Amino acid sequence: MKKIFLLLFFFSLNQTFCQDINEDSEQKIQHKIYSKCFESLKAIPEIENHIPLKIISFCSLLECIMGFEYAKDERTIQEAISKRAIEISVLLYDQGTPIYLTSGMDSSYDADEKNQNLTDDNHLVYISIAECLSSKSLEKIKDIINEQTKKLINKNQTKTYLLKEEF
Repeated sequence: MKKIFLLLFFFSLNQTFCQDINEDSEQKIQHKIYSKCFESLKAIPEIENHIPLKIISFCSLLECIMGFEYAKDERTIQEAISKRAIEISVLLYDQGTPIYLTSGMDSSYDADEKNQNLTDDNHLVYISIAECLSSKSLEKIKDIINEQTKKLINKNQTKTYLLKEEF
């Protein structure tokens, strides 16, 4: 139980002190997408017996990334959470909001800048998940989600190219 509180504490520190969240009255698009909950998703069976994670619904990318970070020593649970994160990435893509996760110094500033024009580069919405504090598990899930987004974009571009060639 201490681990989950520690994880939430570090996450809140990262959000509070390391990322620029100068939001007026509206949330930035990346925050809306990052925390968007898909209520229709079923529970993850591998997590049902894992007490601290059982309370998380895993209906948003935010919850998946937090749970993935917490379960860093449990490969089976991480794989189940990865599948859910991929599922959410596909749902977001299907809704017209493909996402690309970033991390590192100034990643939130870069994401804000790139999100000023959402009609460029395949309509990607950039989301900074770790500007100051990162870990191997955060980088791992970031890579998993970004790879899924790349596959979806490439698949769509190939389909569009083939349709153009038919005419």
